[in-house]
This record gives sequence, C-alpha cells and structure tokens, in this order.
Amino acid sequence: MFRTFAVAAILALAASSAQAEDSLTIRIHDAAVKACAAKIGDNLPISYYRALSAHCADRVSADALATIRARQVAQAEASTSAN
Repeated sequence: MFRTFAVAAILALAASSAQAEDSLTIRIHDAAVKACAAKIGDNLPISYYRALSAHCADRVSADALATIRARQVAQAEASTSAN
C-alpha cells in the first residue's frame, strides 16, 4: 500500500527534480500528505485522522526518499564504473 503512495509521490515530483535536497524533502512530504489525505478520507474522528495521516505521510516520505537516494547511488556507481 505504501509503495503505491511512494510511487505517486515520486511521479508528482519528477517534473521539478533539480532543486536542493531540503526542498526535495519538503516537496516529497507535501505530496505524501496529499496522497495520504485522499486515501484515509475524512470520515474518522479528527484525532484519529491526524494520527493516521501523520504516520502515513512520514512513512511515504521516508520510502520515497529511500528510493530516490538508492537511485542516486546506483547512478553514481554506474557513472564511476563507466569512467
């Protein structure tokens, strides 16, 4: 389930990936918040909704950042091997 959100977050950010690392983190988190809000819905008690939403956004953000960093490492290793 969280992989789907992570992919959605990554795709939402693909158009403007040339910004700084902290800006990337903020954009990933914002995309995760939107994806989680749409999935969780608003028919839950507000305290429960906030806890689920925060947990979901943190998890999706961490997964997306891990995926991006793994790709960066793989690209760096590939470019080092090619030289």
